Amino acid sequence: MIVKRARCSHFRIKRFISAVLLAGVTAMACAEPWVDTSNLALRTEIQYLADKGLIKAPVTTFPLMWEAIAEDLAGVDASQLDAPTSNAYFNVINQLTFAKRNITSIKLNVSNDDNRIVSFGEDFRDKNSLTFSYSAMGERWALKVSPSYVLDPNDGDNFRLDESYIAGFIGNWVISAGLQDRWLAPGWDSNLSMTNNARPMPGIGLTRKNSKPFRLIFTDDYQIPWTLTTFMTHMGDERTIPNALLWGFRLNFKPHKRLELGVTRLAQWAGDGRPSGLGTFWDLLLGRDHCGVNVDCDAENDEEPGNQQLGVDFRLALPIVGHNIGIYGQFQAEDRSNGIGFLKKKRPQFGIDTTVNFSDTPVLLFLEYADTLQYCGDGEERGVGDCFYEHHLYHTGLRYKGRNIGNIYDNDAKSYVFGMVSQMRNDASWQWSLRYVELNTDNSDKFPGQPNGNTLTEIAEDMLMLSGKYQRVFGRWKFTLGGNASRSEFIDQKNSNNFAAFADIEFLL
Repeated sequence: MIVKRARCSHFRIKRFISAVLLAGVTAMACAEPWVDTSNLALRTEIQYLADKGLIKAPVTTFPLMWEAIAEDLAGVDASQLDAPTSNAYFNVINQLTFAKRNITSIKLNVSNDDNRIVSFGEDFRDKNSLTFSYSAMGERWALKVSPSYVLDPNDGDNFRLDESYIAGFIGNWVISAGLQDRWLAPGWDSNLSMTNNARPMPGIGLTRKNSKPFRLIFTDDYQIPWTLTTFMTHMGDERTIPNALLWGFRLNFKPHKRLELGVTRLAQWAGDGRPSGLGTFWDLLLGRDHCGVNVDCDAENDEEPGNQQLGVDFRLALPIVGHNIGIYGQFQAEDRSNGIGFLKKKRPQFGIDTTVNFSDTPVLLFLEYADTLQYCGDGEERGVGDCFYEHHLYHTGLRYKGRNIGNIYDNDAKSYVFGMVSQMRNDASWQWSLRYVELNTDNSDKFPGQPNGNTLTEIAEDMLMLSGKYQRVFGRWKFTLGGNASRSEFIDQKNSNNFAAFADIEFLL
């Protein structure tokens, strides 16, 4: 009887805490509107709750709107959750509560080397930087200003405004302008469409604020939560075709609580000397490509609308022996004439993940594979790829400031990654990964040298890398320690070993 009374008391306490934390969740009057790409541990817990069916909104598009998550969690009875799910639930609620505050912070990054491989949850690229950040939100607007200074940047931009934005809310839509990192697929380590590997490009965006479902016709109560985002960004002037634009579109929906599907379009167009009218953009919308990936084109072809990609992805959560097993994948294809057979020249990514519990703490384990070796024209006969993320007109390809905007390993690469991530109850999180990557496997670079060409290596390189990160919060202080050790083997060069370490110190003012 004493045990039963204590258990009931415990549930009442959890209900009370949940009510206090959720009291202002649905209003969202002071919250930062989205989850960005800087916190992998938070993402794993959001995915964990989605796999459990507690979050019904699609969760593989970042920035991920907080409102959809808050609305779903507001309907959860925390007293009915098991210990691991309860821990994940309250951790996400705490992050949501923190995001509701106007935040001012200063962060110092110290490292002995640049971050060569930038994945989800990694928020520095160039070593040794100082960042000031201020974010605020009103009933119909949100603002973030994040100036930073980098001591010795590769792209020459010492002063930056990455992750700065201004946004307005109109009905169920968010209109934004600024520089935002994006992640458009279910992959944990990388994806083939768009990642946070490259610095964010300045642009404008339109995103659905929450994922209110639509009801399928001829059914009584079959509802499909969905979200949509589209954006137009400027790709800079240090390119073979300066001032090119990148249009992006992503539709995300869940036809079943355990299945999430996504469609992504990317199109590089316009720029100096290229057509940029409404007719050209209409061709992009329809997927028209006057050359196609297998047809030789005149470099001065004025009919060509741009450099296009189309991708589809999925994530399926299966309950097996008391665990949710996540199976996810993506197919990304280069442009095809008139949009016909768009997946004929597709490149794949596949992964599997699950969450295990150690002392009631969820730990995500994942295994992921990706392949961007694609042959164009007579490339297969010559054993040369140089196709994916490339273009016969836009020689810089889908790259920005010396990094690929898609796969973090660039083109002609095969990657095999095992990783673990956990958010602990003492305001600490950790992650580590083991990567084996065959970089530039065809040992060829179509447009070598900056700003064109493969951003990681001009020759074939087999790399084995072990990387990790530990983060801990103490009051207003957040400390992050991380690093990696790698070994690279080359065909005609001496093998090399590399070691990198970094520390971030952030203080809330």
